[in-house]
Amino acid sequence: MRLPVILSKLSNILQRRENSLFTYPVKKQMEFMDKLGTPENDWERSYFQYRCQMELNGRLMGLFLNLLSLPLILYYSVKKSDAIQNRGCEAVFLSERASVHVIPEELKREYTSWITRTKHGEYFSDSDKKYFRKLVRRYPFSWHFLLKCLIKIRFYSYEIQCSRPQALVVCAEYSYTASVLSDYCRSRQVKHVNVMHGEKLFHMVDSFFRFDRCYVWNEAYVQLFIALRAESGQFVVALPASMRIKAREEISKEVDFTYYLGAEKRKDLEKISKSLSEIQKKGYTVAVRPHPIYSDLHAVSDLFKGAEIEAKETLAIENSILRTRNAISGYSTVLSQAYNAGVNIVIDDETNPEHYRKLKELQYNVLSYRHRLLSDLRKEIAGEEH
Repeated sequence: MRLPVILSKLSNILQRRENSLFTYPVKKQMEFMDKLGTPENDWERSYFQYRCQMELNGRLMGLFLNLLSLPLILYYSVKKSDAIQNRGCEAVFLSERASVHVIPEELKREYTSWITRTKHGEYFSDSDKKYFRKLVRRYPFSWHFLLKCLIKIRFYSYEIQCSRPQALVVCAEYSYTASVLSDYCRSRQVKHVNVMHGEKLFHMVDSFFRFDRCYVWNEAYVQLFIALRAESGQFVVALPASMRIKAREEISKEVDFTYYLGAEKRKDLEKISKSLSEIQKKGYTVAVRPHPIYSDLHAVSDLFKGAEIEAKETLAIENSILRTRNAISGYSTVLSQAYNAGVNIVIDDETNPEHYRKLKELQYNVLSYRHRLLSDLRKEIAGEEH
């Protein structure tokens, strides 16, 4: 396994140890961002976003990540570049785990040739080294910040060398490297474009960023990101194909209720299992779809024996949404997809009531859609006669 993959997985594990989205108050987040002030340039935007994320991680975790990063900076500074593979195109989509369907049609039409890259080569030219040395001089002791910037510069440099693109397209508003990379791309005469690919709440993980353009699903997300201090002139509202799921005749409504899981802990999964079991006992068909990254698959398999457990390998998310009559979740991108597809949406207010109460404060856009609450739904079903 390559070191960047290991680092990414380690970072995910460390940062998911506690859900700061619900434990760090919005008021405190706003106060912290106010304390940082107004960034003067793209480097400072990235650094402020880094500071926000380290604040959410906690001081001890920040210290651990910083110390871990110093030897890795030395490693990546001297690591040999990969061989260049010439494959010219106008736009490169650095997809990570996102589907090309998150790219709005307006953006697709702008460039005549596209390449999607899910794996990264690395290149570190003399001009890249000069650029990075300037960044080191500006933030000499922020080693974790410098490490991630270094790794991403190497990725971007490789794609620019290989493809000579007009634009690099990413899903990376959550990355504190984003604004530094916008500056780096400008130095290479390449546009840096971001496309929204998942649900967003008020969380300073997504603060201060700037791209040449940032595509979002509707105006509510523009206002959310501006409140998070992102640069205000970058936003374009456009709904991609991933959010425009259309009914198909060959897919019938086979399931009454599908619960779309996230990163729930076992105690919450037990509550969800109990709720769905009670719904099943009234004669309804029920399915559960684990999150492809965050769900504890062992716990899901153990607890939801009475329900169909969907697998992304055998059932596409679009087909899952189209075959269900009701989509249930605490908060999820899937609820927006289901709503746009004409499927009834149900917000789970029972499994973790404290989280539900905070959704309004966190500016959860789905609350403005027509929806039902799981507690009301279960009361209604419980009162039905067999």
